[in-house]
Amino acid sequence: MTAASPSVPFVCPVCKTGLEMTGDGYRCGTCARIYPTVEGVADFRVEADPYIGLDADRYKARHLAEAARTRTFEELVRYYYSVTPEDPPDLAARWTSRAVHEVAIAREFLQSVGIGPGASLAGPLLDLGCATGGLVVAASRVAPAVAGVDIALRWLVVARHRLREAGVDALLVCASARQLPFPAESFGTVVANDLLEHVDEPADVLREAARVSARGARVVITANNRYAPLPEPQLRLWGVGYLPRRWQSPYVSWRRPDTHRYRIVLRSAAELVTLVRAAGWTDVRAEPAPLVAPHVGGAVVRAAVGIHNRLRTWPVIRSGLCWIGPRLLVSARKA
Repeated sequence: MTAASPSVPFVCPVCKTGLEMTGDGYRCGTCARIYPTVEGVADFRVEADPYIGLDADRYKARHLAEAARTRTFEELVRYYYSVTPEDPPDLAARWTSRAVHEVAIAREFLQSVGIGPGASLAGPLLDLGCATGGLVVAASRVAPAVAGVDIALRWLVVARHRLREAGVDALLVCASARQLPFPAESFGTVVANDLLEHVDEPADVLREAARVSARGARVVITANNRYAPLPEPQLRLWGVGYLPRRWQSPYVSWRRPDTHRYRIVLRSAAELVTLVRAAGWTDVRAEPAPLVAPHVGGAVVRAAVGIHNRLRTWPVIRSGLCWIGPRLLVSARKA
């Protein structure tokens, strides 16, 4: 059964008061801000995403919506990278493969954290940083209603195409995770996969996630571990996480001058737990995250993933993997 779009009213992401619908978007009667709707996606941003300005992002979103008329989802993702020369071809190929397999990845991940078939979720699920909507599609099979939020409007247009292909009814909203356009206590589950390492103010994101979560709601956070003795997962460079943070961006620029300025902040398990607790969440627990990689070929890789996923539940090994394992999972509750 496919979830429905949640019947959650929008509020101004800045002053949190109700909005008036206009012919082409929403208006806040209190602070007079205007929020447009672009290609069917409400745009509640009051700040641009770090890689592209608001106007340029809206232009690209409209361009992708036109391109989607004659392309499948996979073709649209490939087209996106063909018109985005600032993303190097080797990285674009990796990110394309990930996007194409994202529903399968998300389905396995959700099941591993207890959000699978037969799960009883109290209220809608919110996916923060939903990108191309893979987790939104996967969650729609088990949650009563699903909403996805991302600061990149261009990716939400691609996500809409994915949802249409999958026959999924879910809400996609363009907004900063620091300033969500939802009333307090609107969601029963919040998921933030690989989000906190990409935002400038993770504490604000976690507090805002708590604000829109109902009492007893669960938050599930995944992140790449700063101290894993492996290549940095976005750019595949060795040693980035072990460097002092002020050296990381210059080091990446030296090794990969063909990429955007490095803004990612990888964290340890202790750092993540501290952030989540400080935002007011309770029952905070960190553990090694399951590895899910159906898109990665090779018997050796598949065997290594299987061994990791079995050993991560062993108490002694679990503790060690929290220090140096590749992925971290933090879960908590709203009191």
